[in-house]
Amino acid sequence: MRTIPSRLAPIVILAMAAPAFVVHGQENPEAMPRAGLVRLLDEDKVAFGVTVDARADPVALSANDDIDFVFFDMEHGPYDVSALRTWMQWLVNPAAIAVTGDAMAGKAVIVRIPATGRELEQNIWMVKQVLDVGAHGIIFPTVETPEQALMAIRAMRYPQRLGAPDREPAGLRGTNPRLAARYWGLSVPDYIERADVWRLDPQNGNLLPWLLIESPLGVANVREIARQLSERNIGAVLFAGSETGGDMLNTHGGSLEAVAQAIDTVLAAGKEFGLPVAMTSTTNMMERIEQGARLFTGGVTPALRREAGR
Repeated sequence: MRTIPSRLAPIVILAMAAPAFVVHGQENPEAMPRAGLVRLLDEDKVAFGVTVDARADPVALSANDDIDFVFFDMEHGPYDVSALRTWMQWLVNPAAIAVTGDAMAGKAVIVRIPATGRELEQNIWMVKQVLDVGAHGIIFPTVETPEQALMAIRAMRYPQRLGAPDREPAGLRGTNPRLAARYWGLSVPDYIERADVWRLDPQNGNLLPWLLIESPLGVANVREIARQLSERNIGAVLFAGSETGGDMLNTHGGSLEAVAQAIDTVLAAGKEFGLPVAMTSTTNMMERIEQGARLFTGGVTPALRREAGR
C-alpha cells in the first residue's frame, strides 16, 4: 500500500506513537497509546472481525483472541443505542486492561448504521448517537459519491479550532462525550482531542469511517471517492460489498461475474490511493491481501491469522 504523507500537525497534538506528546506547545513524557485497530492499520497489518448484533455474547467475544474488532449491525437489526451501550460495556475486558495498562485494550467496535449515503445528510444524528456511546468507527451503507463520503467524515468529526490546519472538512458532531470518554478510559478533554478521524489528524485520529461500496454507482465513483479522500489525507476504509449475496449481488443484476468485477474495482481504488479495503469473507485471503484488503469480517481461524502474519 502507498504511504500517504503526513499533514501538518494541528495546534493541539497528542503524538501517540512517539515518546512524548505536545499539548499547547508543552512537552509531556506520558504518551497515550492509539486505538488498537488504528495501530494495526498504521503498521499495514491485517485485522479480523466478526459480524454481530445484540444477541451475540459480548463476554465470549471479548475473550476470543482470534478477532480484533466486532462489526455491530444496526442497519438490518433494530436501531437501539441503549442496547448497544449495554452490550459494549460487557465487551470490555478488565483482564486485558490490567495486563496492558491501556483502557482501550480489547476489541474495537465498528457500528453499521441504517442511513445510506443518500440519506445521511438528514440522519447524521445516528452517527452522533453511536459515537457518543464509545464506538470506534462507523460503517456507512451504500456510499455512492465523493460528496456522500465527505458528509460521512464531517458527521464523525467535532468542529475544529479556528486556524487549525486540519479544520476541513468541517465537523458536524455535537459535543457531549461523557459516556464515550468513560468507555475509552479517558478524561473528557482527552477524549475530545483523540476522537478525530484516522490520518486526517495524524496524531489524534482514532476513529475509523468505513464506506460500504455496494451499488453500481458507488463502484463507478469509487476511484474518485478514494482520490478525494487521499488528497485530504483522510484515512477511511473502503468496504467491498459481499461477493455472494446481499445488496452488491442484488444491485448488479444477480450476476456473480459483475460482482467480482466490482469488488476488484474497489480493491484497485484502495490500493492506488493507499486506503485499506475490508472484505466480508476470507476466501482467497492471501490474493485479496495482495490486492489491498486489510480487514476481514468472517471465517477467521488461528491458521488464517498465522498465514496473514498475525
